[in-house]
Amino acid sequence: MRVIVNFISKIGVDSVARLIGFLTLPFITRTLGPEGYGAFSYYFVIASYYGFFIDFGYLSYGTNKLIEKEKSEDVISRILSLQILTALLSYSVLLITGFMLFDRDKFLHILFFSLIFIPQIIAIRYFYLAGNRLYFNSLAELAGQAAYAITVFTVFAADPSVETLIALAVLQALVTGLVLFLPYIRKHRIRINLNLRKNIDTVKEAYKLGLSSKAEGVTSSFIILMTGTLLSESAVGYYNASYKIYLILLTLIQGLSYALMPVLLKIVKEAKSERTGKISLIFYSFLLSGVVLGSATMIFSERIILLMFGSEFMEAVPVLQWFAVTIMLWPLLMFTGLMLLAQNRHTSLLALSLVSMISSVVFSIILIRHFGLTGSAMVLPSVAVVSNIAGLFILSRSPGPESSGIAGIISPLNFIRGLKETYHRMRS
Repeated sequence: MRVIVNFISKIGVDSVARLIGFLTLPFITRTLGPEGYGAFSYYFVIASYYGFFIDFGYLSYGTNKLIEKEKSEDVISRILSLQILTALLSYSVLLITGFMLFDRDKFLHILFFSLIFIPQIIAIRYFYLAGNRLYFNSLAELAGQAAYAITVFTVFAADPSVETLIALAVLQALVTGLVLFLPYIRKHRIRINLNLRKNIDTVKEAYKLGLSSKAEGVTSSFIILMTGTLLSESAVGYYNASYKIYLILLTLIQGLSYALMPVLLKIVKEAKSERTGKISLIFYSFLLSGVVLGSATMIFSERIILLMFGSEFMEAVPVLQWFAVTIMLWPLLMFTGLMLLAQNRHTSLLALSLVSMISSVVFSIILIRHFGLTGSAMVLPSVAVVSNIAGLFILSRSPGPESSGIAGIISPLNFIRGLKETYHRMRS
């Protein structure tokens, strides 16, 4: 029952937050056009590479540590200390290399965007995720989106520029971070320790999950980086417009993932022999959600682009259709990642993330160079195919107690058994 409540609250609040995003996105893209919106997206990606190590997979690391019953003050203090240290390093690198790599205008835009590093540090989502309080993360996102929407229709409407939009993006992240952080520090004490040796110890514990998380980020962001480098900022605008729709739709599957993550972690970590039915039910929940959402996106792609962005963005329709294919494929990869995390197979999780990242880099260089914007759209589906094959292979070599392995998890009979068990448990 707790899973259902979490899922409904997560999806309900997130849907409202994404609806707010729906309202602002057409106004922003139509105002800035493909080139202006592309420039905004391009600057964000470059800034995120400078802040590569600040958000270093701490959602998974922190959640896992807290579920293992470590004191929240100790876990959060370690993570915040390391994030502050890496933020100082990131700003130093940006200031030293920025003038050498970019012209003055671009450098200042990126430096301005890097202010988003600060609210990233205080966004302790892992604390609420580990405590099965998903609604709190959703409310924080909603607060940030609401602040963003209000300022977009007031401040940005009065001064429609890329600089204004960057400032509002930083404000949105700050509001979200404060909503998550302030309630915690009112009841708990955090001890910041910038001792290098202590923080290196934390890195040793978290680096596999960190590399996995950042590899996932590079998988998506490198496509935008190469699109802007090999094509144009307008091409980035077309690509990112469709990518935003993809992210909004993926929120539904991520809501399912966040709701089921604590449950799956507990099921796999428990020493029970008969649990394949429960895992199979979770597997098919991921699979079916992707098929339904992807099919709907494919059918209505042209109408979605026309409604959201207008005729100026019609070149984004084929991009969105390729993203529909990705939506069908990506939930399987999310399930595989959760299974590996639950089994504490951090090395395998890292290997899978690296497969996705390397595939993205290779496909981006080849497909974008030869097929242009369509090539950009083809990258993520190609990555999903390769990564799913690799993920199923890694999972099939699991040393876990499921005697039936992958075959048992994907078995429709086990899915039905898991459905019956859940139904009877809810009735009792």
